[in-house]
Amino acid sequence: MDPSESTIIKNTMESMTPIECPACGHKGMKSIVSTLDLPMLGDALETTLICPKCGFRTSDVMITGQNEPVRYTFHVKGAEDVNARVVRSTSGTIRIPELGILIEPGPASESFISNIEGVLMRVMEVLQGLEFGEGEAAAVEGRKKEIEEAMNAGIPFTFIIEDPFGNSAILHEHAKKEVLSQDEAAKLKTGELILPLK
Repeated sequence: MDPSESTIIKNTMESMTPIECPACGHKGMKSIVSTLDLPMLGDALETTLICPKCGFRTSDVMITGQNEPVRYTFHVKGAEDVNARVVRSTSGTIRIPELGILIEPGPASESFISNIEGVLMRVMEVLQGLEFGEGEAAAVEGRKKEIEEAMNAGIPFTFIIEDPFGNSAILHEHAKKEVLSQDEAAKLKTGELILPLK
């Protein structure tokens, strides 16, 4: 979680838990539970698990209380707009249609509190870490330039976040909030790991 003026940490508790690390199998992970006060959203709970052996880390942010499935839409038009704060839970889907960006939740999804520029930087890091064939390299470089231009507010774009559990948001006065229908919410991925019954 990025510390910022948009988030107030009310209380933090740390402990060791006998949970097995999914990355290395070490038994015993550090658990950090923080209660937060998020502007426009209210009380929230952030949970983080860290493996002391291999460094594997996973976290989630949950807005306490019952929430409806939501979609936030924000039009980025200038340099200040990329500073809009984003709360993305493990069940949040992020879309930036103009840049062809789609971030969907999966079993290893992590939550984060950042800003729109920070989300674009995460996408850049993923692109830089992937290997591409010779024929794809030019297209990837073109995509990187588009994202850099967007980070510098050189091109306008639309930032959308949807969450079937209502635990994600864009914290900006000009962000449009809509309640999703049951059909719309049912089409979204949740990131939940469903194990088959024996």
